[in-house]
Amino acid sequence: MIPQIIHQIWEECEEPMPHIYKQLSETWKKYHPGWKYEFWNGDRMKDFVNNNYPHLAEMYFDLKYNIQRWDVIRYLILHKIGGMYIDFDYECLECFEPYLTKEKCYFAIEPEEHRHLLKNNICITNALMITPPSHPFFESVIVHLQKTPVIYTNDKFDDVLNSTGPRMLSNLYEKFENKNKIHLFSPDLVMPWSLKDVRNYLNGIADEEMLEKKLEKAIAIHYFYGYWLKNDK
Repeated sequence: MIPQIIHQIWEECEEPMPHIYKQLSETWKKYHPGWKYEFWNGDRMKDFVNNNYPHLAEMYFDLKYNIQRWDVIRYLILHKIGGMYIDFDYECLECFEPYLTKEKCYFAIEPEEHRHLLKNNICITNALMITPPSHPFFESVIVHLQKTPVIYTNDKFDDVLNSTGPRMLSNLYEKFENKNKIHLFSPDLVMPWSLKDVRNYLNGIADEEMLEKKLEKAIAIHYFYGYWLKNDK
């Protein structure tokens, strides 16, 4: 059963959280008033790994980039506790409860325009994930992280995507045998705007009629702020 818990993480190790993130976070609380909200800062994440996954602690703390730890900790939290993980640059437009069943886990598919970036047939994001605890797919993610050495090429974007991010997740999904235990939300439902759409919107050069049309079925929208790419660590 999916616990009614919303998880969000912000380590506070580089700079304070932008105000817009706090505003977007409130939209998830607004549309899920009966759900518990869990905020995870750096100290809480560190303690969680040491107390619940000590066998993964060396791997976790040895990762080169902060974003890799932020990727891994969301998988561990969902594996242990379950619930809904949401990135801070995500806005909720509607309650998710009518779209969920008890036993499946849920991921969002990236817009079609992003395939050239992720280089996968199916591009799954880890910005929105919903699951019961101890789901077998998250078991497979943890086994992969434990057994697979990280190879660095000095290309931060590719290194992160391949080791802990969406490309890793998408590859594991393609190999996962029990796909009937996973539901993939279509982009028009939870990721209606592409990165290009968002950039055009923020720069005031978007076709607003087209963007409005893309929102017709949407219950959430991801803004792809890419905070982690703007930092060297």
